[in-house]
Amino acid sequence: MKINLGKTALKIDMSFAAAVTLTLILDESGVCACALFCCMVHEAGHIICLWIAGERPSSVVLSFYGVKLERGFSCVCGKTEEILIYAAGPAANALLSAAFFPFGEKARAAAVISLFVGLFNMLPCRPLDGGNILFFALCRFTDEDRAEKICFWISAAVLLPMAAAGLALLLKSGNITLIAASCYLAAVGFTERGGIKNVKI
Repeated sequence: MKINLGKTALKIDMSFAAAVTLTLILDESGVCACALFCCMVHEAGHIICLWIAGERPSSVVLSFYGVKLERGFSCVCGKTEEILIYAAGPAANALLSAAFFPFGEKARAAAVISLFVGLFNMLPCRPLDGGNILFFALCRFTDEDRAEKICFWISAAVLLPMAAAGLALLLKSGNITLIAASCYLAAVGFTERGGIKNVKI
C-alpha cells in the first residue's frame, strides 16, 4: 500500500501489516506492542530532525524488517547535520523514557523498553544510528573510503562477540533474538557498505 504525504510516499509492505496483526493477537503481555510504539517514536525523531534540516524523505517504508527512510539523491545536509539526524532517533527514545518513568510500574517498563531501543541503535556498527554517527564523525577528519573501512572493522568487532553471546544464549535457553539481530545487522551492514542515502531503523 502506498500513501502520498506531500513529497513523501508512505509505503506499507504486507509483511509489516501481518507482523503488526500477529503481534497484537499473540502478545498478551503487551511488550512487543510497546516496543513497536517505541520504534515508531524513534523513527519520528529522525523525520522531525530531517524536516528541521530542510530535507524531506522521498519515502518511508514499513516492512517486516523494520522502518526505512529513503532519502533523495539531493541530500542537503552536511556532516554535522547528518550526525544530528542519526542521533535524533535515540534522543527521541530517551525523551520518551524520561516521560514514562515517573508513572507507575507499567509506564516504567515502557520506559525501559524505549531506553533499550535507543541504546541498541547507538551501537557503533552500521546500519544502526551509532555506526552512521561514527561514519560521519570520522568523515570530518578523513576521507569517506577510510572512514568506511574503519567503520567496517569496528562493526565486525562489535558484531562478532554479539553473535557469540547470541549463540551461547540460543544453546542455553533457546532464545534466538540476539543471534538473529547479529546476523541481520551483519547481512545488511556488510552488503550495503557505502550507502548514506537511507536512514534505516
